[in-house]
Amino acid sequence: MENSANATPRMSTKKLVMMGLLVALTVVLTYMLSFTTAFLRVSFGFIPVATAGMLFGPIGGLAVATLADLIGATIFFGAPNPGLAVTAALTGLVYGLFLSRKDVSRRSIVLCQAIIMVVLHLIYNSIVLDFISPYTFWANMPLRAVRSLVLFPVQVFILMKLVDYRPVFERLVR
Repeated sequence: MENSANATPRMSTKKLVMMGLLVALTVVLTYMLSFTTAFLRVSFGFIPVATAGMLFGPIGGLAVATLADLIGATIFFGAPNPGLAVTAALTGLVYGLFLSRKDVSRRSIVLCQAIIMVVLHLIYNSIVLDFISPYTFWANMPLRAVRSLVLFPVQVFILMKLVDYRPVFERLVR
């Protein structure tokens, strides 16, 4: 008989299937149901990633975001960009760090989305796009900043509603 102290916690099949569905939903929302230009994308692909972070913690959010980025980029572009894959992974990690606690405040939701929007999407992604896009960092920045300012309150509102419905999502995963 195996000692329970030495046993590693395992993820249930139901949770793995749920994470797989969140990966698929992220790919669809990010790559198929989005508005995309050469250096700008507007989508709701953050919702399943935030849900994964909320339900499965930082590692679950990181895994869902990374797999969705790698699969989506491979299917739609032929090969993923490592710099953008890092952004996706860190986004899932940040959602997990902020949203996986039971008592998520509105302030932490705003801080979480601000970190993701400003540090990861606005600054880091613009630097990565500077290397792969014909447009320079400063040429990309004004439109990306306007996009961030417009989408920030929308995304914060959606995250607040997502956290409000957390008990419903947790019942689905149990």
